[in-house]
Amino acid sequence: MRFVLRTAAAAALCLSGTAALAWGDMYMGDGTHNPNSNMLVHAYPAPNYCPAGLQPVMAGGVICCGVPNAGPYVDRPGKVKKVHHPRPRQHYAPRRHAPVGEKGVVYR
Repeated sequence: MRFVLRTAAAAALCLSGTAALAWGDMYMGDGTHNPNSNMLVHAYPAPNYCPAGLQPVMAGGVICCGVPNAGPYVDRPGKVKKVHHPRPRQHYAPRRHAPVGEKGVVYR
């Protein structure tokens, strides 16, 4: 009876501590980050079907009507400058050659 009671008490102690230890382990987010705080709204060159006072803008990849707070949207890749490095001279291994009428292979 004592063995069963002690085993049950140890099992209860082990199972009760797991929730308390894992309480603050998950990522709860960064409280200082607001994704809408500095949204750049680019002017978008498209036909203007927006109401008066608004124009086509691109905000977060979506084209809608609004007032731009950034320059025009330009999707151009940066220029890559090619750098030429001098190559070291390569020394090749001797080639094998099998002369006609002779036995064996000769390396030159």
